[in-house]
Amino acid sequence: MCNVLMLWLRNPAMVKVYNTMGREVGELKAAKGKILNMYVCGLTTYDYSHMGHARTYVAFDIVRRYLKRAGFEVKFVQNVTDIDDEILKRAMERKEEPLSLSARFDRLAREDMKALNIMPADVYPKASESLAQIAKMVRELQEKGFAYQTKSGIYFEVGKFGGYGKLSGQKVGELSAGARVVVDESKKAPEDFALWKFTKEGEWGFESELGKGRPGWHIECSAMAREHLGETIDIHGGARDLVFPHHENEIAQSEAANGKKFVKHWMHTGFLTVNGEKMAKSLGNFVTIRDALAKFDANSIRMFFAMAHYRSPIDYSEKSIETARNTLGKIFAVMENAKISGGNGKGDGIAASAKNALEKFNAAMENDFDTPNAAAVMVGLSKELGESLAEGNAGGAADVLAALEEMLDVFGIDYSKAAGAEGGEVQEAKEADVDEIVAGMKGRRICTGEIEILLAARNLARAKKDYALSDRIRRELAAAGIETQDAQKGTSWKRKA
Repeated sequence: MCNVLMLWLRNPAMVKVYNTMGREVGELKAAKGKILNMYVCGLTTYDYSHMGHARTYVAFDIVRRYLKRAGFEVKFVQNVTDIDDEILKRAMERKEEPLSLSARFDRLAREDMKALNIMPADVYPKASESLAQIAKMVRELQEKGFAYQTKSGIYFEVGKFGGYGKLSGQKVGELSAGARVVVDESKKAPEDFALWKFTKEGEWGFESELGKGRPGWHIECSAMAREHLGETIDIHGGARDLVFPHHENEIAQSEAANGKKFVKHWMHTGFLTVNGEKMAKSLGNFVTIRDALAKFDANSIRMFFAMAHYRSPIDYSEKSIETARNTLGKIFAVMENAKISGGNGKGDGIAASAKNALEKFNAAMENDFDTPNAAAVMVGLSKELGESLAEGNAGGAADVLAALEEMLDVFGIDYSKAAGAEGGEVQEAKEADVDEIVAGMKGRRICTGEIEILLAARNLARAKKDYALSDRIRRELAAAGIETQDAQKGTSWKRKA
């Protein structure tokens, strides 16, 4: 192991995080020393997952990766809401059994997350498989006087919980019936929310000790979090729109049932917007993860997300993802050049730069997971490596390579799938990519990744009958000592002797 990598081996590092509860940054502390419990609200599986979901789950994947690097043992739980009004509605439209429909979209969502290189959760509890735990918590709330039963269901009485609104800032007296509060004349107050919904004759539901019906959305997470992580958890995360009413209601029912603090640190991601509007199925402006992956590789998408802070909104645009892809392309090209050079050399060279960069990278990540500044450190280190190689000084390059690979790994960016890397993929290139590569390859050996990008651009130009660009690329390759041979199966290349 390179000495520079010893910077990662801490026990554990002091990480500061912004807590939505209290709106302040504080030190992240695990209840059990190095063991840190983390619960992130999962999908309601009735449709394909979209890039708004990807924004949240990539963000928490980066958080999880860094926490593990920082010395924590992370137990990560992400629930699956596999029964819900939206699922029942979609199943009825398609004449499909509800749990069959939700299971299919759950499987597809997990495929999408795997394609984005998101680490799987340690546990994926499903609401339909947690009915006993849900019923137990509902009964506890009834016994303690926080819940009541009507003809339509069992409800949590918000007015009985004195701390309601402490996460969102909502006040019970100011809540009004409407889009976020379900109107039901049988409830004592409009803000009271369902713990268990009774089904009417002919409606789909579960047989339960509570009566035939289905659980309310909020109680599912409280019951599953307690079952798998205990009564108090270290981190609870989700998208910003879950602060109210979902997370507010989780706090109320969990603390009422357990008699203790539910969550130590609340983390929420900013929205992914489209022209300033939140990306959502309900607004019809969403791009599915599958559609995005058909145009861009997972590395570029993850870099696009990492270039914004997890709490900040991001406006989705293909141009922004292309910018992220080009940034990564430059880093990968420098790394491959360093490997071609042997990654070593006389003297320490820029080894000290690797150590300094890792310290700055860590400092950024430990300051509420500041990925934009961490990414800037990574880009700066790769530029310094490129300049050092151009000057013929490869000393210390091995340490810099190792540092860059560690940083990329925290971001969940798989260098083995870089353009031109063995077993990897080559993305479609544009003329802007060609200009950047040509400008940067003067006076040095062009690397394999750059050759593959230029050939991809040439093939695209030929397909579009842009022969001027096609011929230009061939000339540039020849000037760089690369011979190309066109054939029916494609273009092959070799370096001139």
